[in-house]
Amino acid sequence: MKIIITGMNGTVAPWIAKVYKSKGYEIVSYDRNQVSTEDYEAILKFIETIDPRVIIHCALGPLAWAETLAKICHMLDITFVYTSTVSVYGNAQKGPFVVSDPVIPNDDYGTYKKNCEDACLAINPKSYILRLGWQIGYDANQNQMLNFIYEAMKKDGVCKLSSRFYPSASFLEDTAKAIYNVVLNLPPDIYLVNSNHKYSLYEIGLYLKKLHPLIKIEEDVEFIYDNRMFDIRVPIKKLSELIG
Repeated sequence: MKIIITGMNGTVAPWIAKVYKSKGYEIVSYDRNQVSTEDYEAILKFIETIDPRVIIHCALGPLAWAETLAKICHMLDITFVYTSTVSVYGNAQKGPFVVSDPVIPNDDYGTYKKNCEDACLAINPKSYILRLGWQIGYDANQNQMLNFIYEAMKKDGVCKLSSRFYPSASFLEDTAKAIYNVVLNLPPDIYLVNSNHKYSLYEIGLYLKKLHPLIKIEEDVEFIYDNRMFDIRVPIKKLSELIG
């Protein structure tokens, strides 16, 4: 069994690949240096040659690329998965969010992701759309929460984390396992992938400090927001199982 994954130089895709590899899949990375994101015939030939069972699109790139992948998957009866983001919900919206809530993004990234969602679903109604929260990694690298903390420390000596901000957040490994289980066991739909049901960003930071004693955090009370996503269909380890 083969699976094509885009965005293998990013944050989430390598963890998805680890999970699928552990289940016996052969991982094929979509290399944009080898296969154009804009040439439909080249993309089609690549996919037909690999003959995957699943394509998971994690990479940023042209909207038309996501649309093309969704279209070819629909045509060839390949499972198509698009990883979206909690950022499709704008700051003016009040969480927590459920899948039936409208999405009203207020920044370029959220708007881009929403447009990709819409394009994929329009051309392939069997698309899986998985909205992910803030990812928690295991070191200072990549685009995830620990990196955010370390970068703030480099700038200010300490990272201020709001005790009045309740984010959607999950450890990378748990996100990857949830994606695998959703695609394996549930029908195509929009799914919300989040492990955090009750903790503020500051409380999550205090837990991370136990794992990484060198990080320096302070409580902030200025930023007030809640973008937690709730979806009882998604099997994912809760942060409460770790934090207590």
